[in-house]
Amino acid sequence: MSAWETVSQRWLDWMVAASWQLAVLVCVVAVATRALRAASPRLRHALWLLVLVKVFFPPGLTTPWSIGHWVIAPALATTDFARPSSPPTGGPAGSTVAGNAERPAAEHTATPTEPGLSPAARASIVWAAGCLSVWATVGWRYVWLTRAIRSDPTIDDGPVRVALEQLALELGVRHMPRLVTTNLVTSPFLFGVWRPRIVLPEPLLRQLSEVDLRAVLAHELVHWKRHDTWIGWLQVVAQGIFWFHPFVWCANRQIRHERETVCDEMVLHLGNISPRHYGDAIIRVLCAAQGRSLVGASQVGVFERGSNLQNRLEDIMSYEPIKRRFNWRSRLALLAFAAMFLPMAAGVTGSGKADDKPNDGTPDDPQSRLPQIVKTIPKPGETGVDPGLKEIVVVFDRDMDGGVSWTGGPPLFPPIDSSRKIGWRDARTCVLPVTLEEGTFYRLGINSTSYQNFRSTAGVAARPSSVYFATRGATAEVAGRVRAPEIVALDPKNGARDVDPKIAALRVTFNMPMGEGMSWVVSGPGYPNSPAGKKAEWSPDGLSCTLPVALEAGHDYELGLNNASHINFQSKWGVPLKPVEYRFRTRDGK
Repeated sequence: MSAWETVSQRWLDWMVAASWQLAVLVCVVAVATRALRAASPRLRHALWLLVLVKVFFPPGLTTPWSIGHWVIAPALATTDFARPSSPPTGGPAGSTVAGNAERPAAEHTATPTEPGLSPAARASIVWAAGCLSVWATVGWRYVWLTRAIRSDPTIDDGPVRVALEQLALELGVRHMPRLVTTNLVTSPFLFGVWRPRIVLPEPLLRQLSEVDLRAVLAHELVHWKRHDTWIGWLQVVAQGIFWFHPFVWCANRQIRHERETVCDEMVLHLGNISPRHYGDAIIRVLCAAQGRSLVGASQVGVFERGSNLQNRLEDIMSYEPIKRRFNWRSRLALLAFAAMFLPMAAGVTGSGKADDKPNDGTPDDPQSRLPQIVKTIPKPGETGVDPGLKEIVVVFDRDMDGGVSWTGGPPLFPPIDSSRKIGWRDARTCVLPVTLEEGTFYRLGINSTSYQNFRSTAGVAARPSSVYFATRGATAEVAGRVRAPEIVALDPKNGARDVDPKIAALRVTFNMPMGEGMSWVVSGPGYPNSPAGKKAEWSPDGLSCTLPVALEAGHDYELGLNNASHINFQSKWGVPLKPVEYRFRTRDGK
């Protein structure tokens, strides 16, 4: 798998997790804001803004008090829900360089790939095209509007300008936006971030009364005071990322609506206009605009797309400052809601204590926190397996997050019984329904370096491993395929102390034909250098593998063949070599 396809798979996993979490959050916020219809619009607006925050919030985060921990994790543990497994890969899985643990020059991956791009890579192309389309459309519109109003007249004096300055003093706005008139638009709006402008349609100045104009100007100044154009641009970014997600479109529409109701409330709070007169002013603006508005994306205005006029008017006419305060109780409730619903990844079920403890090595060993396989059915290397066995089972030592990566390919991968579902019996036990044949050898992988959906609820992937077995009735030759390969010769010998530093390669010979993969791994500071332009290779019979080296005199060398994480030295039947440490010393130069 190419680096691009690996990144695409990780991107797809991220998008799937973020998408369903956003859908859940939008539904919950919709119910909450409907229940809070009589509360302050600032509270409802803040709740919808949490959806915008969630777009940029890592979907893998969880906390002991979040909904992911006490609702989603138990649900996963009691259902057959599982992420779709990645497509199986044929043959041995390739190794991956992790930090300084292994050198890429000393490793070869022989994983066949399907022709063409993977589904994840194709999906990433479609997604990127959608993102660019959304952002290009908004960018083109913004540039067009900027150029269109650049030459329009600015109102620097007169009654409208005086009214704007008075309102700015009342609202505590220090840096006022410019006031521009134009014939290109039909409704007023606030435009720009660094150089803000309140754009007023020329006909509107002649149709509205002084009171109506004050209401319009106050509304736009409140938008500027609240930095709503910045939020508008964040909405553009979010909509571009999730252009395919109807719940994100819905959330953005609700953010725009609640933003208008918040501005309405703040204008009424000034006390210079009654709810009735303010409502009449909005109706007159709507009539003057003939129901049309250019406001959208990063622009905000009195008459904005996605704003429910009837609900706005109901809020305006029922305005009572004492009953709609956004006080400390509202803020505390908002913080509690955010703490519960932003980190939505599934947490550890039960007490969580046993899974957090290391199960091997020292307590500070990072490897000990990896999920460990405690049982498989059949056992690796088992022979005489009942061909009537209906499912392959793997049991982990901790709760897993519901994803699966059974890897491998025909003819060794057992046929899947499509009439039954791949899934989880409980949070630690995964089953793969199969249809086995008598006298046959099978081999399948559990995770690989490219596909790692077997993960704990903490997001840690299990090491790649495999299950291999032969069913009852197998011949001696077929049953012998479960044997692990053994090394019959190392050149130089393991432990040699007088090795000629002029030798050009290390050679390992096995007792059976091997697959094309290999894992020469670093096991200490003395890993030999590799000559430029040369790489490790197998002999035609698959019995011997050579690693080109450039040795130094009087030097201790130490390396490994396979280790716990990289097991590409495998027989041609996919059975891995048990890890071997290989040490030798070259003779002193004379």
